[in-house]
Amino acid sequence: MYNQGNQAISGKELSYITDSLKNEELLTKLCVQGAVECQSPSLKQTLAHLSQERLHNISILMNTLQQQSGITH
Repeated sequence: MYNQGNQAISGKELSYITDSLKNEELLTKLCVQGAVECQSPSLKQTLAHLSQERLHNISILMNTLQQQSGITH
């Protein structure tokens, strides 16, 4: 188990976070690719918005991993 303040997470939970991070990265790439390639302005805007949401989720997951591992910028 890894401790963060009063919270402890297991190796399995860290594995879930890592898997989620990989999934968010893939979704981001797919949204960006779709936004670049699509012809519909509204769909392009939706995909661009979704890619920004995915990037935000990546940031949250990375911060969580950094906190758990003690890594700081």
